[in-house]
Amino acid sequence: MSRIAVVDPETASPEVRALYDEISAEGMPIFNVLKMFGNNQNFLAGMLQIIRGLYSDHSKLSPRYRELAYLRASQLNACHY
Repeated sequence: MSRIAVVDPETASPEVRALYDEISAEGMPIFNVLKMFGNNQNFLAGMLQIIRGLYSDHSKLSPRYRELAYLRASQLNACHY
């Protein structure tokens, strides 16, 4: 059970539901962390912009260098990736 309530698409406000639909249209599943961000519509909208920036086909970083950046950030933060 999460400490912060998650907002499921079925019970989300129309604005948050629209953002979930946009995220799904980008080809990403609605993970629980995104459902948690659904508690704040503006934050979720910002995360959608970050997702688009990282995963768009117009990114200046090749997938190889993007993955290296993820791995390095995980190392620096002692995360298990």
